[in-house]
Amino acid sequence: MIEEAYSLIDPKAAYGIFDVGIKAGAVKFRGTKFSVKSRALADRLKGADKAALFVCTIGRGLADAVDKYVTKGEIARATVLDAAGSEAVEALADQIDNMIKAKARAEGYAATARFSPGYGDWTIFDQVKVLKILGSGRIGVKTTKTCIMVPEKSVSACIGLIKKGQRPIRKVYEKSISPLKK
Repeated sequence: MIEEAYSLIDPKAAYGIFDVGIKAGAVKFRGTKFSVKSRALADRLKGADKAALFVCTIGRGLADAVDKYVTKGEIARATVLDAAGSEAVEALADQIDNMIKAKARAEGYAATARFSPGYGDWTIFDQVKVLKILGSGRIGVKTTKTCIMVPEKSVSACIGLIKKGQRPIRKVYEKSISPLKK
């Protein structure tokens, strides 16, 4: 099953870094006609003078295989394969996120955690504009009329870039959990 999932994944991504202006719960991506009315995104980008937008996908192959298994009545196999696809696209989004953050560090910026359309008060309908700005058709990603990305195993997000020293970046600390002792 793992080998099958790997053979069905065709990872692709597109991203862009834009100057941004943040004012009164809105974010303007300079050099574009795109602005976002979202207090949650504006708060996330507080202090940023740049932001990266990205979209990534693992392609259509895995979703097509899931559909075939569902049609054949092999629901357990379809479910496992679908879960593998979800993990794969998240791993790809993490790779793109890390690449953007490394580029930001090299240029003297700190980066915020990524934030996606559909979270908080950032409307899913802005997904269409994000994909248009990034030219997502080049990597085979589009949206439905209800703004769901196709292929469905795709992720879009925004990462704020803040010149180091402008404001402290909240750090998330992972706490390792040791197994229960007997």
